[in-house]
Amino acid sequence: MTYNKPKKNTASGKILDKSPETIHVMFNIISEKYDFMNNVMSFGTHNYVKYRSIQSLNIQANNNIIDLCCGTGDLARIIKQLHPDTCVTGIDISEKMLQIAKSKSSKGKIQYLQGDVTNLPYQDNTFDIVTMGFGLRNIQNAEKAVEEAYRILKPHGSFLHLDFGEANFLSKIYERTTPILAKIFTKNDFSYDYLIKSKQNFPPPKDLIKDFQSKGFKLKKRKDYLFGVISTQIMTK
Repeated sequence: MTYNKPKKNTASGKILDKSPETIHVMFNIISEKYDFMNNVMSFGTHNYVKYRSIQSLNIQANNNIIDLCCGTGDLARIIKQLHPDTCVTGIDISEKMLQIAKSKSSKGKIQYLQGDVTNLPYQDNTFDIVTMGFGLRNIQNAEKAVEEAYRILKPHGSFLHLDFGEANFLSKIYERTTPILAKIFTKNDFSYDYLIKSKQNFPPPKDLIKDFQSKGFKLKKRKDYLFGVISTQIMTK
């Protein structure tokens, strides 16, 4: 599995630390300015991409949907906004990210819980749709996370994965400006240094699709945004 091989930081020769403990602490630390930095780093385009990616799903009334690695709840809120009759759950490792997600959602509209996406507390074939945005590359055992997504998805259900896409001139600009912006606006530029390294070491969409297919998924469609900088892969069970 290409996303499950230990990746070295080519500059230091060190393997990126994606242990659950490290990721938990890091996202708790950056939670306060996470949404602000996403807006700054993407020049606001991340909201457009998330909105369009959810629109590309064939969501029906009363669908049961879960957003893995939900962070501050952007995808979950967009789903609920576009499809208020759905049942939406968000799960994340960081309790501080979840606190922000809950504060942005009307009480009871979305269920949020802290948990490990490599060991989900749900029976097989529970959800009509599973989504994951910008989360898989932060999971030490990404292979197990994909297996869990497949397990909890109903037959013929959809799995949407959203993250960075192909390396091109725009992605290079992003990689150069992000550390500078992080130093200006946060005291945690080391976390955003990790973000860039994890992006550089993550497989391109064509390899991700092969990895997902090796776990039983079938490709429904792939959609690229912002000249390919961001990509979604929609897989079916």
